Amino acid sequence: MKKYVEDYHTGDIFELGEYIPRKKEIIDFAKKYDPFPFHLDELEAEKTIFKGLISSGWMTALIWLGMMHKEFWSHETTMGSPGHEEMVWPIPVRPDDVLKGKVEILESRISKSKPEIGFVRYQAILQNQKKEDVFRTTSTIIMKSRPK
Repeated sequence: MKKYVEDYHTGDIFELGEYIPRKKEIIDFAKKYDPFPFHLDELEAEKTIFKGLISSGWMTALIWLGMMHKEFWSHETTMGSPGHEEMVWPIPVRPDDVLKGKVEILESRISKSKPEIGFVRYQAILQNQKKEDVFRTTSTIIMKSRPK
């Protein structure tokens, strides 16, 4: 469904569904992008402060990003992001965690200098099956405004 900046209001909450990262996926990602022992090898990971295999934080962020593309953003109107204000991983993601995401709109406004676009500022959270936050980000997305 095509959504414009005007369709988002402060306090709106959107569910992002769920995702379950598997051990092989965590290891494959780590081999390519983030080869710390606690992402690659269960025995080595047991010796670390994490006491077991965990997902790379970057993989967790990309899981969230995929959920946003699937459930939240309208590809016809979303124009990218100027960046994130905050991105944190308070609790590690482990194989077979059930991750659920949600987004809360913090602000939505039309640009004063370019009224054909606007900005949607939001906070997104991923939680595991224990309802612990495993990822949080506060960010802004640039979106088209509704054509006149």
